[in-house]
Amino acid sequence: MEENRFYHSENLELKHIVELGAQTHIHATKVLRLKVGNQFALFNGDGFDYVVKVIEVSKHKTTVEIINKYEVNHESPLKITLAQGLAAGDKMDWIIQKAVELGVHSIQPLLTERSIIKLDRERADKKLEHWKTVAISACEQTGRSAIPDILSPLHFNQWLSKETLKTDHLKLILTPSKAKNINDLDKPSGSIVFIVGPEGGLSEKEMALALNQSFIPVNFGQRILRTETASIVALSILQNLWGDFA
Repeated sequence: MEENRFYHSENLELKHIVELGAQTHIHATKVLRLKVGNQFALFNGDGFDYVVKVIEVSKHKTTVEIINKYEVNHESPLKITLAQGLAAGDKMDWIIQKAVELGVHSIQPLLTERSIIKLDRERADKKLEHWKTVAISACEQTGRSAIPDILSPLHFNQWLSKETLKTDHLKLILTPSKAKNINDLDKPSGSIVFIVGPEGGLSEKEMALALNQSFIPVNFGQRILRTETASIVALSILQNLWGDFA
């Protein structure tokens, strides 16, 4: 695998000549000081890395030729969806970055009763684009060539009503209250979806709704974790039990 990897949103084909995006051009030439003849990798989410060679560098653009490609499979066999209550400040960025590093398959941001931040449609769209950029950056760093889905924020009840239609995966909800030990659960035959509340946790009403829809309450010890800690601990434990940490 090439040491330097960059995301490129367009189609990539062997022997094609590609002009890098503006931000990639700046990073490649101003930060990494790449020059004509240097090689690195591009990926676009199709599961391959494309080895490219720099053929032209100017003040405003870098042009490369695609000289090789190879399949990259750094994906966990465990397909995990993190349903994350919106966290304030830069916590959501941190959660998304670390979740991608830990092999999450998709992330569903949730607007809950106790969410500190509130999003109208315009702000939600801007946040979504930003979170996708965070996920792509994490893929660049971790070597993943498949980009996890970052889904549009939904209100908890709205998402839960859609989730009830799905029966092919294990449904978990993190709670500091009395709950099952994760080690007592059988390995799922399908995917996993787990809910982590925001700062302050989920309301009693939200918890009751989730339990009524067959979500299993679990915790990972006696200590109460911050939302950003809980998500990462949960992903790590699930990958260790049933995923590619095992």
